[in-house]
Amino acid sequence: MKVFIFEIDKACRAWIKTFCDYRFIKFKYLTVKTFNHIISMVIDVDSRRMIESIVEITLRFSQMIKFHPELEKLRAVELYALFYLIKYGPCKMKELADALSMTKANVTHLVDVLEKKGFVKRTPDESDRRVIQLRVTQHGERVYNELIEELSKLVDRVVAELDPDDSMLISKGFEKFLAIFIDSKGAEV
Repeated sequence: MKVFIFEIDKACRAWIKTFCDYRFIKFKYLTVKTFNHIISMVIDVDSRRMIESIVEITLRFSQMIKFHPELEKLRAVELYALFYLIKYGPCKMKELADALSMTKANVTHLVDVLEKKGFVKRTPDESDRRVIQLRVTQHGERVYNELIEELSKLVDRVVAELDPDDSMLISKGFEKFLAIFIDSKGAEV
C-alpha cells in the first residue's frame, strides 16, 4: 500500500482527518487514491448539487404530466421519443435509436406503441420510398402543446417569485449549460 505524504494547511488537514474518522479510515494510512476521492467529493459538491437539482426539476415536471390522462400512460422513454420528434421533426428509425441510445429493435417496439396510441405515424420518405420516416400526428402535437402550456404556467408561477436578475441569470445559465453540453457531446468526461 503506497502512502501519500502531503503538506496541507491545518484547517484542511483537520477537515480531512474528521472526514476520515467519520468514514473509519486511518488518517495516517491515507492513500493517494483515498485522498483524491476525498478532494473530488469536496470539489464536485457543486456539480452533484446541480445534477440533483436537475433530477428534482425533472421529477417535479413529471408529476405535472398527470394532468393529462393520455400522457400519464406514457413511459418516460415514449415521452422522450415524442419530444425528440416534435423538436427535430421527421426522422428515420436509426436516428431516433441513436438519439435515445437504443437499438433499432427496441425503437421499433417503442414506435409501435406510440403509433398504436396515435402519437406518431410511419410515412414513406419523399425522396426514397423505401425509407420510412417517423412523424408526430396532429393528436401527438395537440397533446404535447397542452403539456407545454401547463408546464409554462408552472414555470411562470415560479419565475414570478424570483427577482428579475435571478430569473435572467437562471435563464442564461440554462442556455449556456445546454450549449456547452451539446458542444461536448461525445467528448470524454
